[in-house]
Amino acid sequence: MQPVKPIHLEPYVATTLGNAAERKAVTAAQVESIVPDRYPVYAVIATPKSGSTFLASVLARTLDLPLMPLCYAYSSNEHDLYLPALVTATACGAVSQLHTKGTPHNVQLLNLFGIRPILLTRNLFDSIESLARDLRRKCELPELGMGMSGYSFAWLTEDVAGLDDERLIDFVIDFALPWYLNFHVSWQNYARANVIDPVFVRYEDLLRDKHGEISRIVRQIGGIEPRLDPALLGANHIGESSSISRGSGEPGLGLQRLSQAQVAAVRRRLAYYPSADFDSLLA
Repeated sequence: MQPVKPIHLEPYVATTLGNAAERKAVTAAQVESIVPDRYPVYAVIATPKSGSTFLASVLARTLDLPLMPLCYAYSSNEHDLYLPALVTATACGAVSQLHTKGTPHNVQLLNLFGIRPILLTRNLFDSIESLARDLRRKCELPELGMGMSGYSFAWLTEDVAGLDDERLIDFVIDFALPWYLNFHVSWQNYARANVIDPVFVRYEDLLRDKHGEISRIVRQIGGIEPRLDPALLGANHIGESSSISRGSGEPGLGLQRLSQAQVAAVRRRLAYYPSADFDSLLA
């Protein structure tokens, strides 16, 4: 692990604090003055329930890098990028796990700090089924209704906790699916416009060939060939517990679990973006 270097915050303070009306966007020169020697940051930017915890953990342990949020905090807020966290991460190198949509400011910050995002997605139907099980578990945690556990797109309360399994899947389709589609379409548009150059990864490919996919990621981001420990890959298997039936994390369960009406509801929402390429989310 690289030693943490002293960070001079004067340029940062000058560009981000003070009178909001006079505030200006940070520039590449200012970033260079704040962090002159930048180290690789592996930003795993993913849809929920797509294996991002596994991937970030393996990358951090393999590369001996700290796991570090690049947003202000996790929990029920959007994971928009946070400038002080970017400064800290690039000063020593880091791995981060985020649920972050493509936005002008997020893309600008990634490019300014030389961070190539690792965009991890999963089959939509499997994601919906898996997220429903995850929400069921989160609804059993303390402080329900306070936003301590959950996602920006779905505020969890006793009302949600009281839904039966079918209604909980309907809830995910109504509340979470729009966020998933915005995630996919936003990043796809930026990539198509050559505004940013992500490393695209599918959960299904990662599940099938963990060694090959993780090696590819490290080569493309860090320019090195990693030495992956087979025991580490085995110990950090991609698996899921469940309280909604038949949950194992295996591909294909979503279409088995969702009703025909629920599948049709998903496809109706996809139709709002006819020019988007959803093949990777439906395979």
